[in-house]
Amino acid sequence: MAEALSAPSFGCLNYTFAVKPESLSSELAEMSAKFAATFPAGCVEASQGSSTPSQYLFAMYEGKLTARCSIWADTKLLTKPTAEELQLADNTEIRLGFIGHYAANSLKAGLELLELAFAELKRKGCNYVIGPIDGSTWKRYRLITESCGEPIFSLEPVNPMSWNNHFQLSGFRSIKTYGSSLNKDLKARDPDMKSIKARMTKQGVKLRSLDIENLQHELEGIHRVTMDAMSDNFLFSPVDKATFLKEQMKLTALADPDLVVVAEKANKIVGYLFSYPDRHSIEIPQRLIMKTIARDRDEKLKGLGRYLFQEAHTRAHEKGFREAIHALYATGNTASEICQYYGEQIRCYALYGKAI
Repeated sequence: MAEALSAPSFGCLNYTFAVKPESLSSELAEMSAKFAATFPAGCVEASQGSSTPSQYLFAMYEGKLTARCSIWADTKLLTKPTAEELQLADNTEIRLGFIGHYAANSLKAGLELLELAFAELKRKGCNYVIGPIDGSTWKRYRLITESCGEPIFSLEPVNPMSWNNHFQLSGFRSIKTYGSSLNKDLKARDPDMKSIKARMTKQGVKLRSLDIENLQHELEGIHRVTMDAMSDNFLFSPVDKATFLKEQMKLTALADPDLVVVAEKANKIVGYLFSYPDRHSIEIPQRLIMKTIARDRDEKLKGLGRYLFQEAHTRAHEKGFREAIHALYATGNTASEICQYYGEQIRCYALYGKAI
């Protein structure tokens, strides 16, 4: 059975402990899933089995689970964050660990569990920890830090705002911020669109809908573009084609193919914008969620992102959509500039880091 790795207190009624994945009992897994279900929908993954971690961590009080998380000590990143990005001294050798699958029903339980996470990651050779992140940025990560009150949109990760306090009081500080914005005028035009469109047309770039009849071939092209375009993104880790296709097949089932805009040049996909209707919207038709945009690195394609945005807005307007949410962009990158040009920010998110 699991061994308690921190000193029990309150007469052994309050304690934290860690479990290796291969030692997790069915009873403890079920307890973890039931605990996750006590939080609002979308707050936390029910199972801690996704992105198999190094260890599962738990906090108990009087026989009841009060907090849980998972830790990863063997992160496989294509490009590791720099000391400058993590606000560390230039000569610091960075050995990363992650904390994810986080859930806590009180500040005390959360702080105790995070302390155990630091100790376990340090014991495994890590000297810097980032969270919350469920093993990679392909899974759930970051916390909502600010909201203007707009309803949560489909597939948006949510959390109790108090969890930010848990991380901050444990010594974490924000190392990366993100945003989502709302465009209430789908008829708005990019003032440079005429020249951008002419330049793209001259290069032979054509925009079209997702070809649902040849979906696997389409997603293979999108996988290639994604791996190329995002390879320098913060905490980017490569994902194999089979895994990518499996996840994207699920997302594509939510989408209208006409609103997944694909850019093609010489019969090769060079960019795309993936969007889907907001199932949480009370309006009919729903808001459009513009989720992912990417293009090949070829500098001749500069401006293609703006072209894709404009096309998606135009198509959505023609289908009767009145609003679009530009979702979960990293603050300061090119996509965020486009998003903020079209709309007003409705949500802020943060990813936290701490030297240990």
